[in-house]
Amino acid sequence: MLGTKVYYYPKVNDTNMVAALPDMGNVAGLCMNTLVNKLNAKLFAEIYAYWPPYVTYKDGLTYYKQSTYRFYHCNESNLLIFTGDFNPSDPRRLYEVCYEVVNMAQRLNVKRLYSVGAALRASVSAEPSIFCAANKKHLLDYVKAYSNIHILEGEGHITGFNGLILGICYERGIDALCLLGEIDNPEIIQPRTAKSILIALIKILGLKEFSMEELDEEERRKRFMEEQLRYMSSVVDRERHNIYY
Repeated sequence: MLGTKVYYYPKVNDTNMVAALPDMGNVAGLCMNTLVNKLNAKLFAEIYAYWPPYVTYKDGLTYYKQSTYRFYHCNESNLLIFTGDFNPSDPRRLYEVCYEVVNMAQRLNVKRLYSVGAALRASVSAEPSIFCAANKKHLLDYVKAYSNIHILEGEGHITGFNGLILGICYERGIDALCLLGEIDNPEIIQPRTAKSILIALIKILGLKEFSMEELDEEERRKRFMEEQLRYMSSVVDRERHNIYY
């Protein structure tokens, strides 16, 4: 079971919630951390999880920090945010977290819930494309008004919290949709994709634009590291070629 601690219930009216947990390329994690920081979000509740199942140590001294999931309120933007440290891999725990989030959404009369995440593609365009899936058809018609958002076509699965939450919301009668940004490598942090999702989310929610310099800087560091890895790979390949011949 999960333990929830509520510090206060924010006074909201006709509000939206953005809820997502870290996923491939940490796209959702980057998006949610940026939203919390840039919107000056205030913590109002936490869900304590039974994780991690270990302690860390340094020079014989152990350290332990219990992971949590957190609910935030942005008064000026009339927005609720839910995020956390990890995306449960255990199905039972995943469902428990989803139900806790939907319970809170119902408690605060959330009109619509948005999740965000990554969509794995073989290649990514210069500006990552944003895809949308929703639990009701009228929401798909709604996002069609935004030219930079594409409906997720064909059949497939959206795994983890960022997808399952749409199904739980549907059961409870809550409108919910997911914005997915394309990535080509799930093992590497993807700040450019996170920025593209945030730009779309700002437009949909009518939020004030904010600086994303941190994501731009993270993208520059990522590209530098990729260039270094490519260079080292080419050097190794040349060395192997010289040795072979």
